[in-house]
Amino acid sequence: MRSLGSLRHSLIGLSRLVCLVCLLCLLLTVVGCGHPASDKECQEIVERIATLELEKAAGTSDAKVVGTQVDETKKALAPNTLKDCVGKRITERAMQCVRSAKTSSQIVDDCFK
Repeated sequence: MRSLGSLRHSLIGLSRLVCLVCLLCLLLTVVGCGHPASDKECQEIVERIATLELEKAAGTSDAKVVGTQVDETKKALAPNTLKDCVGKRITERAMQCVRSAKTSSQIVDDCFK
């Protein structure tokens, strides 16, 4: 069973992640060129941000641990973030940036500006 401190830390991390994804959706809205983002592309963006945030928060890159948490996070974020992302304009350059980003803030700060 998780301790209260561990649970609180996880909730703080999740709320930070939600804020980052919402900001990302807003940035996608203002991008004027490219093509409409597909469901697959939006899921990839959410997964990449979640992976980077969870690796940072947990201090580990253990694929099994991070993978489980990423799946849980995607399920929690899917209803709102995907509907706010799918169909928004996105470029291939932005997707390449997402794929190569080393931090979630790099995705928000560099990939969609």
